[in-house]
Amino acid sequence: VFDLGGGTYDISILELGDGVFEVKSTNGDTHLGGDDYDLCVINWLVDEFKKDQGVDLSKDSMALQRLKEAAEKAKMELSTTMSSDINLPFITATQEGPKHLNYS
Repeated sequence: VFDLGGGTYDISILELGDGVFEVKSTNGDTHLGGDDYDLCVINWLVDEFKKDQGVDLSKDSMALQRLKEAAEKAKMELSTTMSSDINLPFITATQEGPKHLNYS
């Protein structure tokens, strides 16, 4: 079992027998957790958007909040699926008009 909690990353090894789960071993890293994975996704989204649209979302606190929520949601979806779509319409605007973010 891999548990990407907010601040820790824990791994447990379980044994299943006769409908009973037995914890064989568990360990964790208190310096690595789900928040760190979220930050990696956020940084990737910021980099890709800057490359594609020429806009640096790291300077926009509202956009960063939306990216944080979307990254956490995608991480949770990836617990049960092989891919996740991050679609944030109107993430920012330039003189050319609104910009939308859409990545998988």
